[in-house]
Amino acid sequence: MTRFTPSENFPLNMNSNSYLFEIGTEELPASYILPAITFLQKYFSSQLQEAQLDFEKIKHYSTPRRLCIMITGLPATQEDSSEEIVGPPKRIAYDELGNLNKVGLGFLKKHGLEEKDIVIKELPKGEYLSVIKHIKGKQTHEVLGTISVEVIPKIPFPKKMHWGNGTLLFARPIRWLLALYNDKLLKFEIDGITSNTYTFGNRFKKLHNNINVYIINKYILLLKEHFVIADRNERKAQIKQEIQIAAAEIDATPVENPELLDTVTDLVEYPSVIVGTFDTSFLSLPPKVLTTTLSETQKSFSVQNKDNEIMPFFIGTGNSNPDTIDKVLYGNERVINARLSDAKFYFDTDKKIPLAARVEKLEKITFIKNLGTLFDKIERMKSLGKWCADVLSYEKDKIERAVYLCKSDLTTLILGEKEYTKLQGYMGWQYALNDGEDKEVAQALFEQYLPRFKDDVLPETKTGTILSITDKMDTIVGCFSIGLQPTGTSDPLGIRRAGNGIISILAENNLTLNLDNFIDESITTFKKPDKGLRAEVIEFFLQRIRKYLENSGIDYDVINAVIEADHTDIPDLMIRARSLQEFKLHEDFKNFIIGFKRASNILESSQMIVPLNEALFKEKEESQLYQKLVGIIPHYEAHFEEKNYNACFDDLVELKDFIDTFFDNVMVMVENEQLRENRMALLRMIHSTFVKTADLSKIVYEL
Repeated sequence: MTRFTPSENFPLNMNSNSYLFEIGTEELPASYILPAITFLQKYFSSQLQEAQLDFEKIKHYSTPRRLCIMITGLPATQEDSSEEIVGPPKRIAYDELGNLNKVGLGFLKKHGLEEKDIVIKELPKGEYLSVIKHIKGKQTHEVLGTISVEVIPKIPFPKKMHWGNGTLLFARPIRWLLALYNDKLLKFEIDGITSNTYTFGNRFKKLHNNINVYIINKYILLLKEHFVIADRNERKAQIKQEIQIAAAEIDATPVENPELLDTVTDLVEYPSVIVGTFDTSFLSLPPKVLTTTLSETQKSFSVQNKDNEIMPFFIGTGNSNPDTIDKVLYGNERVINARLSDAKFYFDTDKKIPLAARVEKLEKITFIKNLGTLFDKIERMKSLGKWCADVLSYEKDKIERAVYLCKSDLTTLILGEKEYTKLQGYMGWQYALNDGEDKEVAQALFEQYLPRFKDDVLPETKTGTILSITDKMDTIVGCFSIGLQPTGTSDPLGIRRAGNGIISILAENNLTLNLDNFIDESITTFKKPDKGLRAEVIEFFLQRIRKYLENSGIDYDVINAVIEADHTDIPDLMIRARSLQEFKLHEDFKNFIIGFKRASNILESSQMIVPLNEALFKEKEESQLYQKLVGIIPHYEAHFEEKNYNACFDDLVELKDFIDTFFDNVMVMVENEQLRENRMALLRMIHSTFVKTADLSKIVYEL
């Protein structure tokens, strides 16, 4: 049951009213909190705007046990408004005597108005009854109460639950609702939970020790007095500072881990930093195994010395009574040492079997349903890797070895443990070094997964670069071949990320690898009929290219222009895009584009293609344009070969006056077909010469 009961006798101010709303819960999962509180703030903001209620500021606060918003600068009421309502046609609203019939009276009754309120309105379809309905603005607290009740079930969570005998679904049981309007209770109820004027402090203060919030502006201070820092940013900054201080006390620096810092921020209400130790024998483990064990099992930070070597300490963050934090430290040390002992057992056991000896196990591991096993995948990648090596003149032996070993670490014990799955590739690197593999080959096993996210590092080695793009291309083409291409916002297999990775690697490593040929070569490794697969994959990559260029600050019309010219050479595409983006700032750019687009538009009406014949020139402007074009072409071609596209566009500008004069004095679409087509041929010569750089007809300009 959901109910909002308008309260009375609120102290009101014209435009300085305040509202505090807190949802108190059992501990929420850390990953749920920021999206939920962001939604809560946006929902209140949008609903208040829709209700035409301005406000000065809306702030949000959150901890594992509360989601809260505070709104200030609210008006006391909505403004009164008027609404015109058009009713039935006049001809059916009155009887023969001119009195309102059931239709007309029903219209008035529906809107609570009288006959004197009727205005006959002339519309295209005839005369209609209309009324002006005056709507009195609601009290602001009424609107806030309604929004508060409505928003609770709408907050999105990955998973929701029932509790008790209620029907409400939420991420965790709701234990209290705090609602204050101008320091007085705003009363409402949802699913048997009634709003009140109290909140609760830190868990160790016990649930029954409620805190009465008698003044909205005292909310933050009252919580602090009860060991709760409600401001997430303040809590995060405090944790970061205390970790740095704690690390300095042991002559160390914390290992940067922004994701862990965010998680810990949403795990505690009042952070207390603790410094613990683990056995020095575990320092023989690879650094990322150590840091992952600490961060995943106990949400603790690793520390390093001045030589960036991991030290046998960890820094944790507690949420309990500062007076009993030593008990937390003991528990953390015990768990961490136990998990590191497990990791060392896995690592030492795994090292006994070389990666090369594990390859045959891949024949029993499915890659993706209908795409064979992981062994099938590396066989396809082997062929694709050789092709890339030939095109780029890279060393084939290293690439072939890296492909052969690249998925073997997936058979190891350590990657079978949930907290270490993100170390795939990295563990392959460590095991390969242990096996005595070539250092570049070993590093490539890690680099195959780069980039893992936006702005991530790219592969450093040539072998890693080839391994990365072949792995990604095989996955993309394979998924498209069985209908698993991404749709809408859904991309569970990370196909878009893989495509973005290929484009980033080709662009930023300046690799001239024909993209269409790369796709074709990958398709052949699947030994399946094309059936439109090629076109689908190319279109997918065109979308990725557009996105990459957009993120690089290139205008959409420039993107269209350079892609139309050629999209297969990604580094070259980037150079052309940046040059054209700069060319748009040229003082003569707009006027030149007008002439170029005019020529392109005329060419669209041409039904035939004939060779240019100078003997058919009748006007001097034709000859002048032609001679200028012939003189420019050698310079343009030289600049094009040098990839000096700024100079190419400068060459184009030299034609501007000649094109303008041509169109001012020469009629292209004359009745004489021979003359008309010859002039078309001249325009076509201009278009075909310069379209290699960019199709400037795609450029949008404002008149």
